[in-house]
Amino acid sequence: MTEGYAEIAGARLWYWDTGGDGPALILCHPASQGALIWEHQRDAFADAGYRVIGYSRRGHHPSDTGPANQPGTTIGDLDALCRFLGIETAHLLGAAAGGITALGFACRFPERVSGLILAGTIFAPDEEEWRALYARLGIAALHGIAPTEFLELGPAYRAGNPEGVATFAALAHQATAGKTGFAQPTGAEVTWARMERLTMPVLLLTGEADLYAPPPMQELIARHLAKPTLATLRAVGHAPYWEAPEAFNADVLEFLRGIRAGTVQDG
Repeated sequence: MTEGYAEIAGARLWYWDTGGDGPALILCHPASQGALIWEHQRDAFADAGYRVIGYSRRGHHPSDTGPANQPGTTIGDLDALCRFLGIETAHLLGAAAGGITALGFACRFPERVSGLILAGTIFAPDEEEWRALYARLGIAALHGIAPTEFLELGPAYRAGNPEGVATFAALAHQATAGKTGFAQPTGAEVTWARMERLTMPVLLLTGEADLYAPPPMQELIARHLAKPTLATLRAVGHAPYWEAPEAFNADVLEFLRGIRAGTVQDG
């Protein structure tokens, strides 16, 4: 594995890359974390034959934030990272806000995305139907009040795995410490119409106890995709990759095997 900084316009993005000749699989982290959060996925996906890449977006340790008046876009930075690493097409896996980047990239560059995995993703399409549903969830009212681990980890995990909760919280603090208030636009228009034109298979993976992106939100999004697959993990919250990594990895790899074999089914 190699790691280092990708020099892009206005900033440096820290990344790691397992290398190999397999299909590229790029992991896009949630807003509360950085590229170090994928410790349960990196080796599992690499052992399955994929070239796995994780990177930290601007404003997340250890990447640069860059000039405040030139924040760039998350889509533009991902495009620049792919070009830096010589990746023409890839599978994208986005968790939570990382899924907003992955979905936006797929809408902007559909020919460069082989498969799309959106885990606990809020999506944020520019559609009133989605905004009304998100408002009814009421999660925005808890920002800045409840700690990250309460909002993102399900109650079953918090009750049974205090060490895992502490590690998750520590990684979140490290990833975002000292960079509060930094915001980077996505850089892509995401609407029902743009989503409906996507032809790559999409896995919508969430947890039953996800406060941000519960199953009804996934079902709404699936109605606007050509090739959706829905998967729900029992008693899991907003961070399925951390809370239930074995089940999460199994679902992702089964989906990717289906793409490779051409057997992914709609619905």
